[in-house]
Amino acid sequence: MVKKKKNNKNSNIELIIDNKSARRQNRIFLISLFVISFFAYSNTFKHLYVLDDYGVLADNWVVKSGSKGISTILKTPYRYGVNNLTDNLYRPLPLVMYAVEWQISPDNPGFYHFINVLFYALSIVLLYLFLKRLFQNFNHIIPFFIALLFALHPIHSEVVANIKSRDEIMSFLFLMLTFISYLNYLDKKDVKQLIFSIITYFLAFLSKEGVVMMLFIFPLFHWYRSKKSIKEYIYLFALMCLPVVAYVAIRHSILSQYSASNAISFVDNFMAHSPNYLLQFSTAVAILGKYFLKLFIPYPLIADYGFAHFNFVKVSNPVFILSFVLYIALLVFAIRGLLKKSWIAFGIIFYLIAISIYSNIVFVIGSPFADRFLFLPSLGFCIAFIIFLNQILSPKERRKENLHLINSHKLTTYILIPVFVIFGYMTRVRAAQWKDQYTLFEADVKKAPNSAHLRLWWGLALRDDAMDTEDLNRRNEVMQQAVAQFEKAVEIYPKYTDGFEQLGLAWFRLGDNEKAEQNYQQALSFNPEKAVTISNYGILFFERGEYQTALEMYLKAVDLDPNYSDAWFNLGSTYGTIGEYDKAIEAFENCIKYDPQNHKAYEFIAMTYEYKNMPEEANDWKNKANQIKQKQNKRKRRL
Repeated sequence: MVKKKKNNKNSNIELIIDNKSARRQNRIFLISLFVISFFAYSNTFKHLYVLDDYGVLADNWVVKSGSKGISTILKTPYRYGVNNLTDNLYRPLPLVMYAVEWQISPDNPGFYHFINVLFYALSIVLLYLFLKRLFQNFNHIIPFFIALLFALHPIHSEVVANIKSRDEIMSFLFLMLTFISYLNYLDKKDVKQLIFSIITYFLAFLSKEGVVMMLFIFPLFHWYRSKKSIKEYIYLFALMCLPVVAYVAIRHSILSQYSASNAISFVDNFMAHSPNYLLQFSTAVAILGKYFLKLFIPYPLIADYGFAHFNFVKVSNPVFILSFVLYIALLVFAIRGLLKKSWIAFGIIFYLIAISIYSNIVFVIGSPFADRFLFLPSLGFCIAFIIFLNQILSPKERRKENLHLINSHKLTTYILIPVFVIFGYMTRVRAAQWKDQYTLFEADVKKAPNSAHLRLWWGLALRDDAMDTEDLNRRNEVMQQAVAQFEKAVEIYPKYTDGFEQLGLAWFRLGDNEKAEQNYQQALSFNPEKAVTISNYGILFFERGEYQTALEMYLKAVDLDPNYSDAWFNLGSTYGTIGEYDKAIEAFENCIKYDPQNHKAYEFIAMTYEYKNMPEEANDWKNKANQIKQKQNKRKRRL
């Protein structure tokens, strides 16, 4: 009897030691994942704005209103503050975050990048906790490896290094909270956990609507983890549909108040203009094959994969055939594995479900391919890859057992360490390329020289560089380089409105008004109601002294896009020139409404009050202009 008690006592001591060891290991994994994820993108803290950062933040007058703009954000479309109501998206949560951050530190891209990285690192920690809960009978090193592979995968560089992709990060973070609480409910039957999962799933929708496909992951949790009845499956699935219904209802009630264009331009996604569905399908399937390849070989990573970097692929093309066979094989393997409750099959199914919304097969989206579209789907890949690797490196008779034992993962670890190092290096390199427009487009146009978008964007970066150059000869030289890129863009896509518009502006700045007018007219022949083109074209008439024609063009521009601050500024300048000072002040005030940091608008209002012999008002506006300039100069020095 005494001996038995002694054995029990020893067993209890061993259990306590094992539990302490497991908790210590768990803390090490959590801290390691946060630190590694944070460090991987720490080189972005001095980055500037790039691409859509301007649309959702830097040039978004609602966001730049700070906390005052939050109520407007909650009841308007995603790009309301910059795109004149033509957007059909509703993602208020990231915009609210931007507004709060702008309130705290206006026009500070480094701070916004820091927040991106911080929430990314937190989401990786939550990912590990979700995986640990999902694979509750596995050794913790399995979810650690999966989370680490996901954290360091270079395909995520765009999401973390681009401020705009806060929508991806936050939707992922809330999705992980949803999964954790949902699994907790299945295990503990705690109704609070179920309610919390419904709330966080709704918040994921408010970040980005792409999480709708994750609705079909919940039944998989039941299949792999629970032995509940079909009736209870249906009941819980219906409950998880509540956030979907709520989001769709709110989205519809808000977006229905605005006229939104659903048209997708050829240069954005050429598949929207496919002559028949078969060609669209074969092209989409071929591109799905490229997605799968990117998961294994994430190079080259490019900011844009549009026309003509990717083009139509016929059913007779070997690329389509290989991709079609690959995905059929994945589907068959996943279904067979699902019946056996294989976790590799779970990862494959997760990938297929997540990528489906970006496939362009059922419906065409705004882009044929993007690195960010693999952000969530890559989790399925990481799950399948790590478990597959561990199993093939284990003795056949102990493969199931080896998911639970620490010593069995040594060979897996030795193989994965080089992968983690290489992926980490690639991530740091790619993140560095997202520093600013110039750095990114200079790098990417070499990887995708046939992308009309990249040619245009590289031209814009060169144009901005030229305008920042004081040396006139150097400025003209760089502007000519920009012209060459714009010309290449319209050569790739001869109906590229933006390309001709930028050619017009570039030639105007080079002093060739004849070529400028030709290109503006060409741009308007493709899109006669583009406010930016009309406003820029109006500058030509203003320079000629044809103020009435210029006035008509600016009025048309602000009518087409009431949020377009530059057009309001040009309108105010024209009114001031012809002596209609009250209208000039009103136009400049509208410019400030949509671009509060435009110090020139404040200066021109001051000038207009001077013309009206109102020195007190003029001084007030001069002081406001000086305050803004001082803040901007201080930020420039800091950057």
